[in-house]
Amino acid sequence: MSSIDGKVAVITGSGGPRSIGRATARLFAANGAKVVLADINSGTLDQTVKDLADEGLDVFGVQADVADYESVKALADAAWEHYGRVDIAFLNAGIGGVGTLLDDALDEWRRVVDINFFGVLHGIKAFAPRMIAQGGPGDIIGTTSGAGAVGVQYQTAAYAASKAAVISVLESLYGQLRDAESEIKVHALFPPLTKSGLAGDPEFMPFVQQGLEKGGVPAVLAEPEEVAVTVLEAVESGNFWARHDREADTRLSEGRFTPVIEWEEQVLRDRADAIINRTAPDPYLWGMR
Repeated sequence: MSSIDGKVAVITGSGGPRSIGRATARLFAANGAKVVLADINSGTLDQTVKDLADEGLDVFGVQADVADYESVKALADAAWEHYGRVDIAFLNAGIGGVGTLLDDALDEWRRVVDINFFGVLHGIKAFAPRMIAQGGPGDIIGTTSGAGAVGVQYQTAAYAASKAAVISVLESLYGQLRDAESEIKVHALFPPLTKSGLAGDPEFMPFVQQGLEKGGVPAVLAEPEEVAVTVLEAVESGNFWARHDREADTRLSEGRFTPVIEWEEQVLRDRADAIINRTAPDPYLWGMR
């Protein structure tokens, strides 16, 4: 029996037909969890809920805009009203975005930060206090990216900055929950490059892969279902860092992601060395050329 059997999970950004959120919702529900799916797109959300319900899974859908705090609070209200509690909050909704710096354009920056960063912050504020008040263990997961933590994908500055901010707020949440002696665990999810709708159409992701490889960055496309396994294993293990590491790659993927993992580890070392030695950030800046 899975450790999430009987638990209630809320997953934002889970309506898309090829999304990490949907894949995780299916995996959680297949392991006995009751799942609240949330997405801004009511059409795809309704279809996803129907598809999963037709499989006999215990799911419920709520349209929500993570950039709007009142909408996220309404999502929390709906989850508690429907299931009576929330044990897992997976704050996963996100979008891609370039975010130019050498002009005066700000609209794309505001959109990316509103969804990627404030979407996580709104989720923490809407769910964490109520999860603490209900007592017992729980899990809060935020989706970040190597673009803002391993090194900086400088050509997509808005996306990288928003994901770096997610890391900082999750680390802070971990510390504050620890000091409060809460049983709630925090997890930072690092998905590999995934064939999802992050860039709009999942079929566009192979072109992103090709662009990264052209720029010298190893890139292996993961399926959303593979990332969902990483999420479940993080919840079951309690690990803060939810990432596909060497052990998981050997066990689950026959070493398919080894080049990416090795590259990420080297970039992390290069970044630390640059900070310690006060050298230029060139070693950990990466992107598509």
